[in-house]
Amino acid sequence: MKRKGWFIPILIFFISISGLVFYQKRQDAHSYAAQANLPPILWSESPADINQVIFSEYGHEVQALRSSRDWELSKPISSKADNLFIYNIILSFKEPSFDTVIDIDPVNLRDYGIDELSPTLKLYTKDNESYELIRGNFADALHYYVYSPMSNTIYTMQKSAFENIHSDLTMWRDKDLLAFNKKDIQNIELTYNNVLHTITPTRLADSVSFKSETLDEKTLNHLVDFLESCTIKDFITDTADSSLLNAYGFSTPDLKVKIALKSGQSLVTVIGKSLKEENLCYVVINHSSSIATIPYFDLSQLLKPESLEKLSSESLTTK
Repeated sequence: MKRKGWFIPILIFFISISGLVFYQKRQDAHSYAAQANLPPILWSESPADINQVIFSEYGHEVQALRSSRDWELSKPISSKADNLFIYNIILSFKEPSFDTVIDIDPVNLRDYGIDELSPTLKLYTKDNESYELIRGNFADALHYYVYSPMSNTIYTMQKSAFENIHSDLTMWRDKDLLAFNKKDIQNIELTYNNVLHTITPTRLADSVSFKSETLDEKTLNHLVDFLESCTIKDFITDTADSSLLNAYGFSTPDLKVKIALKSGQSLVTVIGKSLKEENLCYVVINHSSSIATIPYFDLSQLLKPESLEKLSSESLTTK
């Protein structure tokens, strides 16, 4: 009787333990399944470790390489790059943030709008690690489908990350007309109306001013300030031949400015045609074959009235 009395409690004990173990396994399985559906952090890099960015879409590719602290474009042209633009790209993708796992080991990427022409971003590090994301169609009003070859998975990602990245070179290029600080100017050679004017700065306590016997002081200083802060509006071409340069007014330019810096560097810009009604001037920088546009600058007041009279009389005498 005593043995019978112990049997039932022991049986109940083993049944309870078995049920608890089975329940725990189900909970663990559920927990693992939930974790598997969470978007992973595929990579996490410091912006300083990224030394190459490649973006391609619809058969066009832009390649940027880090040179010391600055970025240079190496494809499709060689040019200074817009450091801030590239830095913002890296900030968005150095540790990409996904919202939802959509498809692991997708059978057909085209179902999500992903093919060989899709917008593709590749980042390369100093250690030769490479990371790639390919953008597909809209998942909804706020998200794109994106594909990671690294994980062979489709995710959704906020559209803002990819929104401002295009193969338009204007976005990638450095748009400073001439990178200088007027306090670093040694002298300026300015050719206007086919007359060369050499200008030496006058250094004050906290500023620099420019004077000339033949040029209006206010307009001259305004011009130097304009050149120091001026940014390019648009790039017309990077392969201008002589006939195209002539068409944009560079055979008889409105203005040529050569700025000699204390460092020994010289910066040159030539203004061809100036179109007031369109608020633009055509420029060539540093003897390149690239034509760009900048905002219009009115040069009509640059010469002093007495200089104009002198030039007019000299012209008549020559005739």
